[in-house]
Amino acid sequence: MNFFENNSKLEPHKILLNFIKNNPSIKTAVDLGCGAGRDTKFLVQNDIIVTAIDRVNVTKFLYKDLTEEEKARLNFVQAKFSDVHLPKTDLVISYEALPFCNREELIKLIIKIKESLNENGYFLCNFFGKNDSWYGNDKIQFYEKKEIQDFFQNFKILRLNEIETDAETAMHQMKHWHVFWIIAKKEEQKG
Repeated sequence: MNFFENNSKLEPHKILLNFIKNNPSIKTAVDLGCGAGRDTKFLVQNDIIVTAIDRVNVTKFLYKDLTEEEKARLNFVQAKFSDVHLPKTDLVISYEALPFCNREELIKLIIKIKESLNENGYFLCNFFGKNDSWYGNDKIQFYEKKEIQDFFQNFKILRLNEIETDAETAMHQMKHWHVFWIIAKKEEQKG
């Protein structure tokens, strides 16, 4: 089995499950680095219109097991983050994808995300910390808590949790995870 097949069998991220349960006003979302759709499917099944974005064509995983009504709420865009146009939306999520952007691309992408969010829109994402067992891989970026706070200086950070745990990857390999989980909000413009 490949990464996408394995990933398609995973449950949605718990932080997203809880967020949607507590924020029923979310009507539109963007899933950046949607992969096989573990979070995208959850969103469309909860009556949210989703633009799912990945650099790889993952449509066979995304649309699998969705009803025609659910498929109508899903738009897939194959693009690199550096080239993507983001629609106006209530919510942007990106899990296990942003660490694969270099720092300059990431800063530009965060600005683009903020511009795409409606007032009082939310950005849920995660980053890898330097205690992660993948640290040293030159294709992945690792950050300190202060660096992440700096990325979100133009947002209101509602939650910034730092978690370290040993758990399996989507490929069923054990690793030490050091992850920062963020919920940030774009606040209304004053004046």
